[in-house]
Amino acid sequence: MTDTPDPLPTDGANGSAEESSENGPFIHAHAQYIKDLSFENPLAIEVVTSEGIDPQVNLNCSVDFTQLGETAYEVVLSMEGRAVQDEKTLFLVAVDYAGMFTLANVPQEHIDPILKIHCATLLFPFARAIIANVTREGGYPPLLIDIIDFSQLYQGSKTAGEAGEADQAPDAQA
Repeated sequence: MTDTPDPLPTDGANGSAEESSENGPFIHAHAQYIKDLSFENPLAIEVVTSEGIDPQVNLNCSVDFTQLGETAYEVVLSMEGRAVQDEKTLFLVAVDYAGMFTLANVPQEHIDPILKIHCATLLFPFARAIIANVTREGGYPPLLIDIIDFSQLYQGSKTAGEAGEADQAPDAQA
């Protein structure tokens, strides 16, 4: 037994090109971890000593990835929540929660949606729990984020990207 982790395979899901070539598409999650976490609680003493807090909470979410090797990727789910009441920020919470994944036998055109939909869906419950725990420890009721449809989020980003390209195309030619 050693204390050093196994390196990420780059030739197949189990490190063997022969094994993975016999199988269909395969996703392996190697690790998941907090990449960045921030909690700001500027009015903590006011919140703890007052009653009747009913803030407006806004949440932003995005997914990005970086290719680490031939078939290895780091997927980062970024979530930021801001609670505001009477134009005062009660708290700001932000987490970048990441995972390392290997994809085997996946056609190139399917990699982007798999990483941004499937892998993000796998990471979401953990990021959600972190945000709930941090806000609870900050003196608020836990911020329980509704389930996010990453497929819809992905389609929306593709549609917005295509609309942005169409808007920019005439400017680029002028």
